[in-house]
Order: sequence, then structure tokens, then C-alpha cells
Amino acid sequence: MKLDRAAQSALLKLSQVDLEIEQIKLEISKAINSSELAQASAKLAEYAGDLINARTKFENLEMDARKADDNLHMVEERIARDKDRLNQTSSSKDAQGMQSEIESLTRRKGELEEVELEILEQLEQAKTELDEITRKKENLSQEISSLQTTIQAQVDDLKSRGRKLTADRETLVSKVPAEALDRYKVLAAKQIAVGQVENRACSACRMGLTANTIDALSSLAEDEAGSCPECLAIIVR
Repeated sequence: MKLDRAAQSALLKLSQVDLEIEQIKLEISKAINSSELAQASAKLAEYAGDLINARTKFENLEMDARKADDNLHMVEERIARDKDRLNQTSSSKDAQGMQSEIESLTRRKGELEEVELEILEQLEQAKTELDEITRKKENLSQEISSLQTTIQAQVDDLKSRGRKLTADRETLVSKVPAEALDRYKVLAAKQIAVGQVENRACSACRMGLTANTIDALSSLAEDEAGSCPECLAIIVR
């Protein structure tokens, strides 16, 4: 294939640029689909569920604590009323009944105090758990935000490099004859399309070349490109 040295050089550089562009596309995809970010996001969703459960548990215990406190106050008020009535009555029979009720209410008060104390202990533990999961969620949210910023900066840098390479590519394409460019496109769609003889091998497929092949490629005219017998890549000098 007729191809002068300048066009051969441009074609080789075009192949290298296209490989760099493809690598950048892969790096952008890898950055956007970061496994670290995906794992952190999944963990954040787990924390969000835990936070809902912890908050619900805490709020239910708060309600139980209010009910227990209300019940205790009701009993204390009844005891206070019965004691006032006891102090005012002159009937021994009424006094005996009120004294019995006061004793019963006092026992009930003790039971309610124990219940309230147990609920308050559970409430304190629930508050600790709620604070802990809230802290974990907030810390992870900050980590994710920082990671997203890092990824975005990485993607922006890759895109900037990609735009420069794309501009360079257009310049290189303009230096390659249409026939060579068409062949290049066909090959580049499935493999490295352009190579050189390096260390008695094709740099495109890394396969060793026979002495006869190397001699044949070396004897080509300066304005002619060869072809690798193994991968069919365009061989330039």
C-alpha cells in the first residue's frame, strides 16, 4: 500500500491516539461506576433503614415513658386524695377502707415506679443507639460526598484529555490518504491496526516474525507500508 513516510508516521500516531481515547473511555466508565462508591451507597441505604428503626424504637419508648409517668401521677394523686379524706373522716369504718385503698395504691405506685425506671433505662439505651447510627450515617454521607467530588474531578480531567486527543486525532486523520484510512478503520474496529517491527516481532500483535518476512518488509520502498502476516496490521517504519 502506497504511503509516504509522513503519512506512515501520522497513521502510527493515529493508532496510538485511538488506543489512548479508548483507554480514557474505559477509565471514565470505571470512575463513574466506582465499586467503592456503590458499596458506600449501599451501606448508606442500610444505615438509613437502621436509622428509621432506631428512631421508631426511641419514639415508641418515649410514648411508653409518658404513659408510665401519667399512670404514676394518677396513682400519686389518688393516694394524696385518699390521705386527705382519711385525715378528715370520723368514721372508723371509712378510715379502715381508705387505709386499705392507700396501701393498695402504694403497692401499685411501687410497681409503676419500677416499670417507669425500666422504660427510662431502655429509652436511654435507645437514645444511645439512635445517636450512634445517626453519627455513622452522617460520617458516611460526608465520605460519599468527598468520594463523589474526587470522582467528578477525575472524570473532568479524563474528559479534558479526551477532548485534546480528539482534536489531535482530527489533525492526524487529515494527513492520512483515504485508502489507508479506510483500511485502518476496518482493522481498528477489531484489533490494534498499526504496528512496527520491534525486536523481530510485530508491535501490534507481539508475534515473532520470520527472517524472510522481516527482509520483505525491510525491502519495501520508503513510500510503501507493509502488512503483518499474523494479524494483518499495517506495518509502518
